[in-house]
Amino acid sequence: MKQSLAGRVAIVTGASSGIGLATAKALADAGARLVLVSRSEARLRAAAENVGRSAGGGHFPLVFPGDVSDPEGVRAVADRVLRDVGTPDIVVNNAGIGHWASVVELSLDRIRTVFEVNFFGAVHCTKAFLPAMLARRQGTIVFVSSGLGALPFPYTAAYSASKHALNGFAGSLRAEVEPLGLSVLLVLPGATRTAFFEANAYPPDVLSRYLFQGLTPPDRVARSIVRAVQRGRRRVVMGQLNGLGLRLVGALPELGEAFLSMVGKRVLRKASSSEKAPRESG
Repeated sequence: MKQSLAGRVAIVTGASSGIGLATAKALADAGARLVLVSRSEARLRAAAENVGRSAGGGHFPLVFPGDVSDPEGVRAVADRVLRDVGTPDIVVNNAGIGHWASVVELSLDRIRTVFEVNFFGAVHCTKAFLPAMLARRQGTIVFVSSGLGALPFPYTAAYSASKHALNGFAGSLRAEVEPLGLSVLLVLPGATRTAFFEANAYPPDVLSRYLFQGLTPPDRVARSIVRAVQRGRRRVVMGQLNGLGLRLVGALPELGEAFLSMVGKRVLRKASSSEKAPRESG
């Protein structure tokens, strides 16, 4: 049964770009009242204007600048939201970062930073709003994870591990809160057309060369998230190859390990050939 989101309060983290911004637009189109959270106040206000225009000017989101990796900052944002807006009906934990590097080159500081945003950021936001949502016995908590959380790709150890942890957290939370009236939605996007890859040092051809996937527009991911929230679904997997890969790994883990080993060798050969290639002098 499809539920209406008209007038429902929805919070989206990492809302200034990519999947977060697209999801905010899709929720606004469905009539939700938006609260946007992101680190940069300037980018967040620009995103709010973007969302307001796309919704025909009828829903201008509230903006709350904040860093999800800072538990005290998240608590302060949550206190303001609960006081000024009320208990949220939907919390979209979307904020995320990554890094393309081999484990031997990956610094401990970078690993911690990725976990602080991808995993603990979602934990902080969830715990900040969960008591009020439980008291009302309704609402949906969304975790935007990744297929790489179940299919750990080489050179993405920090990102894959953080998303794997997020998947486990979401599953455990669901078992606890579903009997109390709340829903938990886990979203596993495939390769999405955002600035994520460039911003996190991924090679420009990594998607076509190693992931064998085209890019999905973020608005398509966003529409799937909104439909899943409306229908009370537990899981969304984006992309046919992504879904097929996850099913194969679940049924035949040895096949998945062999595939990843093959990809790891290709990545290593590519890296080695790039290092040996002559450079132009200018």
